[in-house]
Amino acid sequence: MKRLLLLLAITFVSVLSANAQCVPDPAYTEPGIYPDSATGFASACVDELYEQVVTNIVPVDTTVEIIPGFPTTLDFDSIVIVNFTGLPASMTYACSTTLGGCSFAGGEAGCVLISGTPTAAEVGTHNPVITVDVYVGGSTTAASTQDIDWYVIEVLPAGSCTAGIEDQSTASLNLYPNPTENELTLDGLNSTSSISIVNMNGQVMNSYSNINSESFEMNVSNLDSGIYFVKIDNATSSETIRFVKK
Repeated sequence: MKRLLLLLAITFVSVLSANAQCVPDPAYTEPGIYPDSATGFASACVDELYEQVVTNIVPVDTTVEIIPGFPTTLDFDSIVIVNFTGLPASMTYACSTTLGGCSFAGGEAGCVLISGTPTAAEVGTHNPVITVDVYVGGSTTAASTQDIDWYVIEVLPAGSCTAGIEDQSTASLNLYPNPTENELTLDGLNSTSSISIVNMNGQVMNSYSNINSESFEMNVSNLDSGIYFVKIDNATSSETIRFVKK
C-alpha cells in the first residue's frame, strides 16, 4: 500500500528541486497543517530568495460517525500531496518525509518547502492550492480528497521588504481575525492618536483618529481581497501590522 502511495507521490513531484530540504517546525506538536490560516505565509520580495516551510503533522487515527450514533475509529495510512497550483512561476515546492516524495505517513511530522526568487512580473497576490488524498488503513483507494486553499503569497516590489514595509508590530499589539472578511479588532493600544489602513501601493483606504481606548474595531468589508497594512501612530512612535482581506 505504501509503495502505491509513494508511486503516486513521485508522479506529482517530478518537477521539484531534488536538493531542497526542510525541517518540520518543532513548535507544533498537535496534528494539523502549519502555519494556520490566521498566521498565513510570509510575503515575498522581487529579486530576493523566498522560503516558506509548511509543517504537516498527520494524526495516527480519528473517530468519525459514518452511521449516526455509531462512532468508528479510522487508522491513517498516509496523506499524499497530488497537486500544488497557484504558486508564482518562479517558485517550486519540495517535501521532506519518511516515505519519500510527498507522502506523509500517519503519525509523522513532515514538511514542505516553498522556495524561489520572484520577478517583477509576479508582483501581486497569489493563492496557492494544495490538493491532498487521504488514505486510511486497509484501503488502496483514497478515502477523501481535500483542497487546502486558505494561503496567500503576496509578492512585493523590489526593495519593499528591506525598506520596512513588512510587519513591524510589537508583541503588545494583537490584530485579529487575520485573515478577515469584515471585521478587524486591534488590542493593546496605548495613547494612540490615529490608525490608518494602507494598501500595497501606500494608498490610505480607511483612517481613524482620536482613539483613546485599548481596543478598537474596524470594518474592512469595503476592501478588495489582498494584503493591507494597519498603521498605528501616536505621539512617540509608529507601528505597522500586515493583514489579509479575504
